[in-house]
Amino acid sequence: EEPTVPQIYALQFIDYWSGLGPSTDMNVADSSSSNTSDVARGLLMTSSDDFIHLWELLPCQKQGDNKEEGKTATTKEVNLSIVMKLHFTGLEKGYGGVFVHLADSLVDRLRKTKSNEAEVCSNHMIGRGDNFVFGGDRNPDNLTYVFDASHCSSNDLLGVALSDGTLRLVNGRGVCVSILQLPGCSSHLTSFAWDKSGMRLASCVATGHLILWSIDLGDGKGWVMPSCLAVLEGGHQPGRPLFGAKYCGSENEELIMSWGVDGRLCLWDSHSFGQIHSPMAILVDRSDYPIFAVDKLEIVRKSKANGNVGANENGYDISCIAVAGGRDGGFLGIPVYLYDVKRHKRAQINK
Repeated sequence: EEPTVPQIYALQFIDYWSGLGPSTDMNVADSSSSNTSDVARGLLMTSSDDFIHLWELLPCQKQGDNKEEGKTATTKEVNLSIVMKLHFTGLEKGYGGVFVHLADSLVDRLRKTKSNEAEVCSNHMIGRGDNFVFGGDRNPDNLTYVFDASHCSSNDLLGVALSDGTLRLVNGRGVCVSILQLPGCSSHLTSFAWDKSGMRLASCVATGHLILWSIDLGDGKGWVMPSCLAVLEGGHQPGRPLFGAKYCGSENEELIMSWGVDGRLCLWDSHSFGQIHSPMAILVDRSDYPIFAVDKLEIVRKSKANGNVGANENGYDISCIAVAGGRDGGFLGIPVYLYDVKRHKRAQINK
């Protein structure tokens, strides 16, 4: 029997992560900070089945012989040292279904900084729940799989979309501060997206629905209060999973794109409210090309005529959208499509 290969769906380099105390490499820590427990540092975040792993990047120098010149050459390398694991389980286990595993060296450092040890959960040896099994026979161990995860630098929260249909927000110490879930929704989440402000997010459901949320951070030190703003449907084929969403549309991100297995790229009003049954536009519709990833480039220029931001000399914004997906490719592989999008300037009527 072949060994089980972990399912990896998320990877992100995080520039600043606070809450874990000073770095193992003290040269990385900010020496000007008076409180070492609040030092922010760069980490690598990866997922594996029902776990999130946080790795510390430790630069080091390695010396070797240069045979050609007969000299000793110094090369720079980066070592990865795991500092935290987040184990996601059923909500009935308590602690928001998030259990923290810390490296021994990190536990010692946190204790020296007199951090709140109550937040470091040590009773992580738990059994599997006997409730509803997400995934049926394909998930015999009833794991709560991580299908997407993303850290937001604006609010220092890690969002995790899970196979049980919940989206859990975790702070820098690994504490689950909020659980986002619609009543009666038993389908798994496939992805989600933050906006730039960290005050809004969108969750993608396997049923083809896009859910818009607002996030109230309060004083930034306690629980986070989410509110469901809108349920978007009708743009994608019913029952076909969405694979992602992305906020876009100038500085205020008035728009949001969604894409999925049906080969459609839909454009919505990101400030929608209530039940929305159709998108503003379907930008791409190719049933033979399921879309797995989308990115965009927005070019904002100043008009030579009046200096207004957001319009070039021809009077409209220019954007480029990259769409990747498809099925098994032939000799040339699977193509990635680039689309130019032009938004014309609205006509103004002088009264």
